[in-house]
Amino acid sequence: MSREKLFDKAAQHLQSLASELNPTELLKFYALYKQATVGPCNISKPNWYQVEARQKWEAWKNLNDMSQDVAMNKYVQELSKLDPNWEEDTKSESNSWVAVSRLINTEEEINDIDKTFLDWVKEGHEEKVQELLDKEPRLVNAMDTEGLLPIHWAADRGYVRIIEQLVKKGADVNCQDEDGQSPLHYAASCGHIDVVKYLLSVGAQPMKDNSGMTPKDIADEQLKHIFKY
Repeated sequence: MSREKLFDKAAQHLQSLASELNPTELLKFYALYKQATVGPCNISKPNWYQVEARQKWEAWKNLNDMSQDVAMNKYVQELSKLDPNWEEDTKSESNSWVAVSRLINTEEEINDIDKTFLDWVKEGHEEKVQELLDKEPRLVNAMDTEGLLPIHWAADRGYVRIIEQLVKKGADVNCQDEDGQSPLHYAASCGHIDVVKYLLSVGAQPMKDNSGMTPKDIADEQLKHIFKY
Protein backbone atom coordinates (compact mmCIF):
# COMPACT_ATOMS: atom_id res chain seq x y z
CA MET A 1 0.00 0.00 0.00
CA SER A 2 1.33 3.46 -0.89
CA ARG A 3 2.20 5.96 1.85
CA GLU A 4 -0.68 8.21 0.84
CA LYS A 5 -3.28 5.43 0.89
CA LEU A 6 -2.05 4.15 4.25
CA PHE A 7 -2.23 7.68 5.65
CA ASP A 8 -5.77 8.19 4.32
CA LYS A 9 -6.79 4.89 5.86
CA ALA A 10 -5.27 5.92 9.19
CA ALA A 11 -7.02 9.30 9.14
CA GLN A 12 -10.35 7.60 8.51
CA HIS A 13 -9.82 5.11 11.31
CA LEU A 14 -8.94 7.82 13.81
CA GLN A 15 -12.58 8.93 13.71
CA SER A 16 -13.59 5.79 15.59
CA LEU A 17 -11.04 6.53 18.34
CA ALA A 18 -11.59 10.27 18.67
CA SER A 19 -13.93 10.07 21.67
CA GLU A 20 -11.27 8.14 23.59
CA LEU A 21 -8.46 10.64 23.00
CA ASN A 22 -7.51 13.47 25.31
CA PRO A 23 -7.03 17.07 24.05
CA THR A 24 -3.24 16.68 23.81
CA GLU A 25 -3.54 13.61 21.61
CA LEU A 26 -6.17 15.27 19.42
CA LEU A 27 -3.94 18.30 18.92
CA LYS A 28 -1.03 16.07 17.96
CA PHE A 29 -3.04 14.26 15.30
CA TYR A 30 -4.58 17.50 14.07
CA ALA A 31 -1.15 19.07 13.59
CA LEU A 32 0.27 16.02 11.82
CA TYR A 33 -2.80 15.86 9.58
CA LYS A 34 -2.44 19.48 8.54
CA GLN A 35 1.30 19.09 7.99
CA ALA A 36 0.72 15.98 5.89
CA THR A 37 -2.05 17.44 3.74
CA VAL A 38 -1.08 21.12 3.52
CA GLY A 39 2.57 21.31 4.52
CA PRO A 40 4.14 23.75 7.03
CA CYS A 41 1.72 26.12 8.74
CA ASN A 42 0.80 28.86 6.27
CA ILE A 43 -1.87 30.86 8.10
CA SER A 44 -1.71 33.81 10.45
CA LYS A 45 -1.66 33.32 14.21
CA PRO A 46 -5.19 33.63 15.65
CA ASN A 47 -5.97 36.31 18.22
CA TRP A 48 -5.27 35.44 21.86
CA TYR A 49 -8.96 35.04 22.69
CA GLN A 50 -9.50 32.49 19.93
CA VAL A 51 -8.49 29.72 22.31
CA GLU A 52 -9.21 26.64 20.24
CA ALA A 53 -7.94 28.09 16.96
CA ARG A 54 -4.76 29.32 18.66
CA GLN A 55 -4.00 25.91 20.19
CA LYS A 56 -4.44 24.18 16.86
CA TRP A 57 -2.32 26.81 15.11
CA GLU A 58 0.49 26.45 17.65
CA ALA A 59 0.48 22.63 17.44
CA TRP A 60 0.74 22.83 13.64
CA LYS A 61 3.30 25.65 13.67
CA ASN A 62 5.53 23.68 16.06
CA LEU A 63 6.10 21.04 13.40
CA ASN A 64 8.18 23.66 11.58
CA ASP A 65 9.45 22.42 8.19
CA MET A 66 8.65 18.73 8.65
CA SER A 67 8.01 17.27 5.20
CA GLN A 68 4.60 15.97 4.24
CA ASP A 69 5.96 12.46 3.78
CA VAL A 70 7.49 12.46 7.27
CA ALA A 71 4.24 13.82 8.72
CA MET A 72 2.26 11.02 7.06
CA ASN A 73 4.63 8.40 8.44
CA LYS A 74 4.54 9.97 11.90
CA TYR A 75 0.74 10.07 11.86
CA VAL A 76 0.55 6.35 11.04
CA GLN A 77 3.18 5.53 13.68
CA GLU A 78 1.33 7.45 16.38
CA LEU A 79 -1.94 5.73 15.49
CA SER A 80 -0.21 2.34 15.62
CA LYS A 81 0.94 3.09 19.17
CA LEU A 82 -2.66 3.71 20.22
CA ASP A 83 -4.16 0.82 18.28
CA PRO A 84 -1.62 -1.76 17.04
CA ASN A 85 -4.33 -3.66 15.16
CA TRP A 86 -5.94 -0.64 13.55
CA GLU A 87 -5.36 -1.83 9.97
CA GLU A 88 -7.31 -5.00 10.62
CA ASP A 89 -10.10 -3.18 12.39
CA THR A 90 -10.52 -0.34 9.94
CA LYS A 91 -13.94 -0.04 8.37
CA SER A 92 -15.01 2.16 5.50
CA GLU A 93 -15.59 5.53 7.11
CA SER A 94 -15.74 9.05 5.73
CA ASN A 95 -12.95 11.43 6.65
CA SER A 96 -14.21 14.47 8.54
CA TRP A 97 -11.26 15.98 10.31
CA VAL A 98 -12.97 19.22 11.30
CA ALA A 99 -15.46 17.24 13.40
CA VAL A 100 -12.56 15.59 15.22
CA SER A 101 -10.75 18.83 15.85
CA ARG A 102 -13.89 20.26 17.46
CA LEU A 103 -13.61 17.65 20.21
CA ILE A 104 -10.72 19.64 21.66
CA ASN A 105 -12.30 21.33 24.64
CA THR A 106 -10.21 23.50 26.91
CA GLU A 107 -12.92 25.57 28.54
CA GLU A 108 -14.11 25.14 32.10
CA GLU A 109 -17.29 23.16 32.67
CA ILE A 110 -20.27 25.40 33.50
CA ASN A 111 -23.51 24.24 35.06
CA ASP A 112 -26.50 24.67 32.72
CA ILE A 113 -28.24 26.97 35.16
CA ASP A 114 -25.28 29.37 35.08
CA LYS A 115 -24.82 29.44 31.31
CA THR A 116 -25.35 32.64 29.39
CA PHE A 117 -26.61 32.97 25.83
CA LEU A 118 -23.00 33.17 24.63
CA ASP A 119 -22.16 29.96 26.49
CA TRP A 120 -24.91 28.13 24.61
CA VAL A 121 -23.64 29.58 21.34
CA LYS A 122 -20.08 28.42 22.11
CA GLU A 123 -21.38 24.91 22.82
CA GLY A 124 -23.31 24.78 19.57
CA HIS A 125 -26.63 24.07 21.33
CA GLU A 126 -29.05 24.98 18.54
CA GLU A 127 -32.28 24.36 20.44
CA LYS A 128 -31.28 26.47 23.44
CA VAL A 129 -29.98 29.26 21.22
CA GLN A 130 -33.25 29.36 19.29
CA GLU A 131 -35.29 29.28 22.49
CA LEU A 132 -33.43 32.24 23.96
CA LEU A 133 -33.49 34.20 20.70
CA ASP A 134 -37.25 33.76 20.43
CA LYS A 135 -37.67 35.09 23.97
CA GLU A 136 -35.20 37.94 23.59
CA PRO A 137 -34.15 38.78 19.98
CA ARG A 138 -31.77 41.47 21.22
CA LEU A 139 -29.42 38.71 22.40
CA VAL A 140 -28.21 38.52 18.81
CA ASN A 141 -26.11 41.58 19.64
CA ALA A 142 -24.96 40.39 23.09
CA MET A 143 -21.30 41.45 23.13
CA ASP A 144 -18.84 39.83 25.52
CA THR A 145 -16.09 41.59 27.48
CA GLU A 146 -13.66 41.20 24.58
CA GLY A 147 -15.94 42.88 22.07
CA LEU A 148 -17.05 39.67 20.36
CA LEU A 149 -20.60 39.06 19.21
CA PRO A 150 -22.38 35.67 19.13
CA ILE A 151 -21.81 35.40 15.38
CA HIS A 152 -18.06 35.73 15.91
CA TRP A 153 -18.08 32.81 18.34
CA ALA A 154 -20.30 30.68 16.12
CA ALA A 155 -17.99 31.34 13.16
CA ASP A 156 -14.93 30.50 15.26
CA ARG A 157 -16.46 27.19 16.32
CA GLY A 158 -17.86 26.33 12.90
CA TYR A 159 -21.55 26.25 13.86
CA VAL A 160 -23.22 27.10 10.58
CA ARG A 161 -26.77 26.31 11.81
CA ILE A 162 -26.40 28.69 14.72
CA ILE A 163 -25.08 31.36 12.38
CA GLU A 164 -28.20 30.88 10.28
CA GLN A 165 -30.33 31.36 13.41
CA LEU A 166 -28.45 34.52 14.31
CA VAL A 167 -28.70 35.96 10.80
CA LYS A 168 -32.46 35.37 10.74
CA LYS A 169 -32.68 37.44 13.92
CA GLY A 170 -30.73 40.28 12.38
CA ALA A 171 -27.06 39.51 13.08
CA ASP A 172 -24.71 41.59 10.94
CA VAL A 173 -22.49 39.24 8.93
CA ASN A 174 -20.05 42.10 8.40
CA CYS A 175 -19.69 43.13 12.06
CA GLN A 176 -16.09 43.60 13.18
CA ASP A 177 -14.32 43.01 16.48
CA GLU A 178 -11.82 45.43 17.99
CA ASP A 179 -9.17 44.15 15.57
CA GLY A 180 -11.43 44.70 12.59
CA GLN A 181 -12.05 41.01 12.05
CA SER A 182 -15.42 39.87 10.75
CA PRO A 183 -17.10 36.48 11.23
CA LEU A 184 -15.69 35.59 7.81
CA HIS A 185 -12.15 36.18 9.13
CA TYR A 186 -12.86 33.80 12.00
CA ALA A 187 -14.31 31.05 9.83
CA ALA A 188 -11.51 31.35 7.27
CA SER A 189 -8.73 31.25 9.87
CA CYS A 190 -10.22 28.09 11.43
CA GLY A 191 -10.81 26.35 8.10
CA HIS A 192 -14.60 26.06 8.46
CA ILE A 193 -15.52 25.66 4.79
CA ASP A 194 -19.32 25.38 5.26
CA VAL A 195 -19.38 28.53 7.36
CA VAL A 196 -17.31 30.46 4.83
CA LYS A 197 -19.61 29.40 2.01
CA TYR A 198 -22.72 30.34 3.97
CA LEU A 199 -21.41 33.73 5.06
CA LEU A 200 -20.45 34.57 1.49
CA SER A 201 -23.91 33.50 0.29
CA VAL A 202 -25.61 35.96 2.65
CA GLY A 203 -23.49 38.97 1.81
CA ALA A 204 -20.28 38.75 3.84
CA GLN A 205 -17.81 41.22 2.33
CA PRO A 206 -14.04 40.80 1.76
CA MET A 207 -13.21 43.59 4.19
CA LYS A 208 -9.73 44.09 5.61
CA ASP A 209 -9.00 43.89 9.32
CA ASN A 210 -6.85 46.44 11.18
CA SER A 211 -3.74 44.69 9.88
CA GLY A 212 -4.88 44.99 6.28
CA MET A 213 -5.69 41.29 5.97
CA THR A 214 -8.79 39.99 4.20
CA PRO A 215 -10.42 36.63 5.07
CA LYS A 216 -8.84 35.16 1.95
CA ASP A 217 -5.41 36.29 3.12
CA ILE A 218 -5.66 34.26 6.33
CA ALA A 219 -7.31 31.18 4.81
CA ASP A 220 -5.25 28.10 4.03
CA GLU A 221 -4.83 26.93 0.44
CA GLN A 222 -7.78 24.54 0.65
CA LEU A 223 -10.10 27.48 1.24
CA LYS A 224 -8.72 30.22 -0.97
CA HIS A 225 -10.50 28.99 -4.09
CA ILE A 226 -13.88 29.68 -2.48
CA PHE A 227 -13.24 33.41 -2.47
CA LYS A 228 -13.98 34.93 -5.87
CA TYR A 229 -12.19 38.23 -5.30
